[in-house]
Amino acid sequence: MNILYGVAGDGFGHSSRALIVAEFLEKKGHNVVILTYGRAVDVLKKRFKVFRVSGLFVVFVKGALKKRKTIKYNVKSISKNISGWKKFHKLMKEFKPDLCISDMEPIVPILSNWYKKPLISFDNQHRLTNLDVAVPKKYYKDYLIAKTVVNSFVSRAEHFIVTSFSSAKLKKKRTTVVSPIIRKDVRNLKPKYGKKILVYLTRKNPKVIKILEEINEKFIVYGYNIKKRKNNLEFKKKDNFLDDLKDCKAIIATAGFTLMSEAIYLKKPYLALPLKGQFEQVLNALFLKKAGFGEYADELEEKDLIYFLYNLEKYKKNLKNYKFDFEKLFKTFEKLLKRFEK
Repeated sequence: MNILYGVAGDGFGHSSRALIVAEFLEKKGHNVVILTYGRAVDVLKKRFKVFRVSGLFVVFVKGALKKRKTIKYNVKSISKNISGWKKFHKLMKEFKPDLCISDMEPIVPILSNWYKKPLISFDNQHRLTNLDVAVPKKYYKDYLIAKTVVNSFVSRAEHFIVTSFSSAKLKKKRTTVVSPIIRKDVRNLKPKYGKKILVYLTRKNPKVIKILEEINEKFIVYGYNIKKRKNNLEFKKKDNFLDDLKDCKAIIATAGFTLMSEAIYLKKPYLALPLKGQFEQVLNALFLKKAGFGEYADELEEKDLIYFLYNLEKYKKNLKNYKFDFEKLFKTFEKLLKRFEK
């Protein structure tokens, strides 16, 4: 079959997932064209045929989601895509896809609807719409906003494949829950518990840095894109990230789905700092605490870090029992592909 695969281009989680799934599809004899944007283009074009579009992004200022700026930016992006709609028609006419897949990418679902092609939704965001999740009252507004956004990307599909840390009651039929995907580079690591703590900040956070300086531990800090040492802090660029991830004794980072999945796979205790206004990260952080794999803090204080460090052995013990079922994802895709081929 010819498969058109839409991949969100913001961050590396979606593109890392697409590398694994698209490779699986090609090994099964299918032809894949990936429609994407942003940083995902550079990641995916080395291996697959990529169709570049103007993408949608979330705008943050000082670590907080800015809804109006996000809407303003994305209205411009949508306008660009509409004005260039002829190129999409040409793609559909020449490639003739039999099946569409969307990983939180909104154009492919529109194309699947207009050209009457079956659609598979595959992402972790649809936990908010397809699974029964418990939402604390103080986060309920952010939850409703996030749920609306997810529905606006993909509200209808022949099947939803949802990656999740834990199983939950299904709210929508035609939904399969699978374990998070772990990239090969991480699965090949042989982790150990060293003496240093890995810190990953997607945006500069002076308050967090100040707290780290007051703690009698050694920290390796990523996200500032500099290379220097300052007392108990060692700032690094991306080159050695996997080695430090493998050898660290714990992780302090934002609550992104991909890094948290990799941390759980490597059995690393995790202190999550969810980005303000981004409920999906809050959901990840809530699971982390409930499972006993770590802690989270909306606004990090020194006492939060001290408590986390004091309980590292408890988190390690809980992490030992968590298992990933990697085969379920591929078995689900095989079953769906056979169905659509018929």
